Amino acid sequence: LVVELTEHTKFDDYDALLHAVGAIRESGVQLSVDDAGAGFSGLSHILKLSPDFIKLDRELIKGVDTDPVRRALTASMVGFAAGTRAKIIAEGIETADELEAVRALGVGYAQGYFLGRPVPLADLDFARHRPAQLAPAR
Repeated sequence: LVVELTEHTKFDDYDALLHAVGAIRESGVQLSVDDAGAGFSGLSHILKLSPDFIKLDRELIKGVDTDPVRRALTASMVGFAAGTRAKIIAEGIETADELEAVRALGVGYAQGYFLGRPVPLADLDFARHRPAQLAPAR
């Protein structure tokens, strides 16, 4: 089970948040920070919470295959995550070129319309709908 915190939420009391997150993590729940690079906190959530997963906002991923600034930022987040044992998820993959670019940069997971559209829970086939774990680029 993974609990996801969005960067669009502002936290005034990180001590209380850290206490609550610590309690659920002790039970084996993992933590994900959503929309990294967007919203109120910038990188504060990531620095203070040490999440298991960091989801790069789709605005950072859109055009990563053609924009050297987006590629550099994604590569730096991959390096940061490796140093903290977090996993990177690229959000908003909409083209094969974006998928290949994040794979080449070392991103381990991806989601987006190119990989599959959202489906109602009642229609979800757990054998077919799994998180897209990317194989390393060759």
